[in-house]
Amino acid sequence: MSRIVAGARAHGLDPAAFAPKRLAGLSNDEALTVAALAYAKALATGFVEPHKIERIFTLAPNKVDVAAGLSHALDHHALEGWYASLAPQDAEYRALSAAYLAALSQTALASAPANGAPVGSSLAPTDQARQLAANLERRRWLSRSPPAHRIDVNTAGAFLGYLRPGQAALSLRTVVGRDDNPTPSLEAAFHQLVANPPWRVPADIAEKEILPKGDAYMAGEDMHMEDGRVVQAPGPKSALGLVKFDVEDPYDIYLHDTPAKALFAQDNRHRSHGCVRVEDAVALARKIAAETGKAQAFDQALASQATGEVELGQSIPVRLLYHTAYLDQSGKVLLARDVYGTDDQLAAALGYGQASAAARQTEPAILFGP
Repeated sequence: MSRIVAGARAHGLDPAAFAPKRLAGLSNDEALTVAALAYAKALATGFVEPHKIERIFTLAPNKVDVAAGLSHALDHHALEGWYASLAPQDAEYRALSAAYLAALSQTALASAPANGAPVGSSLAPTDQARQLAANLERRRWLSRSPPAHRIDVNTAGAFLGYLRPGQAALSLRTVVGRDDNPTPSLEAAFHQLVANPPWRVPADIAEKEILPKGDAYMAGEDMHMEDGRVVQAPGPKSALGLVKFDVEDPYDIYLHDTPAKALFAQDNRHRSHGCVRVEDAVALARKIAAETGKAQAFDQALASQATGEVELGQSIPVRLLYHTAYLDQSGKVLLARDVYGTDDQLAAALGYGQASAAARQTEPAILFGP
């Protein structure tokens, strides 16, 4: 078992965290079983509970009965193979693991004594290693079988991928929540497109940013009061642009177009109140409508300039993922800036020290891979 647990390092986990503990009332065998189950759970579903880090987290978790799995593996003398199967098996996870080990190796080389003596295991990892370990943990939280047809939004990198079976992913830039209005980590779906949507302004935004500016400002922005709420009419000034992907979630977070196209060209695209503005949103909506046989209905609704709902006849899942380390299209591991500040919290919960002040304030520009 000790040889298996030694492999925890490749997952950004500390093997010492899974050493059997002598607890009152437990035999040695029972203590070993508790430790074995703890390591299995860490690999299968994560070491840290997501809700201890994320205020909102509704992403589908991985579900594994580790107790039954451990029993079966012991009965069939397949312990190593079972543990090897628990962590994510995809190419991105493997790349992040390799990058993490490379970051640890760089630390060791930089700190090695002149005579080449081994470096002690207590060596503090680099800030890059901490970030990679946090992101390995985030992958372990997730279901290993996400819907094949879906939209994944990386809210750290501010881009989305539209994924369909057997087709290359379509990548588009996004504008996502600011550091003081972070886009939450959630999973939901939409089954309709809204052409020419009005913007029903959330009450906190209306009170802080719109109502104090007075009636003249509201009139100039095509805004009016409706049932005690500020509403911006459809049209060229609408903050939602020409289309809304009507994601159904209790937090009023959705994907939409925007008239502020210039923001997509900027490196810092954390500019919204939490919703996700999509580059080429109309083209993406038209593509989805065409794939579901609703292209004509969408084009007609759009051309009418009136608000119209286009039922797609199927639900398309959307995942909003805060991943500050990820593979780019060339296969390199890219580290993004921790805009929402949860890398530090997660790394600390995994047993790492605090990041340096410089790491928290600057944009990482570290690439691993080909």
